[in-house]
Amino acid sequence: MKKFFITVCAVLMASTAVFAGNQPESNRYIASKWGQNWFIGARGGINYWAGKGGVQGSTPNFGGGLYLGHWVNHYVGLRLNYDLHQNQNVDGEFFYHNLFGNVMFSPIDMFKGEYDENRVYTPIIYAGAGGVMNSGSKLFASPFGRVNREMVGVAGLMNVFKLSRIVDLHIDFQIATQRWSIDQKLYATPILHNEYSAQIGLTFNLGGRSYERPYNCDEALRQNEELIRQLREENEELRNRPAVVAQKPCDTIVKFVNVEGEDQLISTPFSIFFTKGSYEITSKRDLINLGEMVKSAKAGDYRIRLRGTCDNGTGSKEINQRLAENRCRRVKEELVKLGMPENRIVVDVAGGVSELAPPAELDRRVFVELIK
Repeated sequence: MKKFFITVCAVLMASTAVFAGNQPESNRYIASKWGQNWFIGARGGINYWAGKGGVQGSTPNFGGGLYLGHWVNHYVGLRLNYDLHQNQNVDGEFFYHNLFGNVMFSPIDMFKGEYDENRVYTPIIYAGAGGVMNSGSKLFASPFGRVNREMVGVAGLMNVFKLSRIVDLHIDFQIATQRWSIDQKLYATPILHNEYSAQIGLTFNLGGRSYERPYNCDEALRQNEELIRQLREENEELRNRPAVVAQKPCDTIVKFVNVEGEDQLISTPFSIFFTKGSYEITSKRDLINLGEMVKSAKAGDYRIRLRGTCDNGTGSKEINQRLAENRCRRVKEELVKLGMPENRIVVDVAGGVSELAPPAELDRRVFVELIK
């Protein structure tokens, strides 16, 4: 069983390393704050006690455990565990108490470079150390009395299956190694005794798991440069339309024309662009344009229509739909702050599209226009 456990870990590490070779450059996250990404859990299952001569006893023994932990970032976590198992050696049954801390490591999250909140299965490798106590035939005994105590090393593979944002199901394979004296047997040559266990349990993520990305200055600068290029092209186009511009200087890119008819465009629309995965408005020019749009809409009894999109090359259909909704909601909030009645704002959420790409960044926008 020990060889099988080691083989599984080796295959898992090799497969994730190969997978990493086909991935783009890692996306960084900010480390979890103290109050974020805590979890608690409980587990139970079967275990075998193996000492000199192999497994002792012909039937499996039972036990369980509790744990409390914290994800430091999206692929490394710390956990404190307490296990209580009933084991059996050649002299009979005894109770085994194991208190240990361990470091948890998610190879997929590390090598892939980003945390996927929709992933159903995640393997987690862990290793740690602590103290173990044999309380004999008594379920509990004073740790300061005549009991056997030793240091213990623990390693395991936890297979995590996501049930919801809060709850995970896990199947845990673990090996705990301690000195020969823990089961109250004395041998001429000191040896190590192992306990193998297979357990199933539930993990409760307190508040769910979420990670924030650091502000990407280079990406924001690139987005601003792209926006400036677009604005220059739109301004050049407007300068070539004398009936609309009428040789007047303009402070914003919003220029209005009178076009009558139901649901007809009555202004030159403009786009508010967003960075990847974001729905925050970062440009003051966008806020100025929204303010001008509100003034014209209220003066002419018009409505404002918002069309939110994402690039369909990034993220799942569900994630893009939700992100497009958030982008429309964010722009709508600013319009309401600027005095636009909420019932005169029309929202159209398109989700992931490929309308302006390449580059894909151009599809990450909210399209704003005036309608009758």
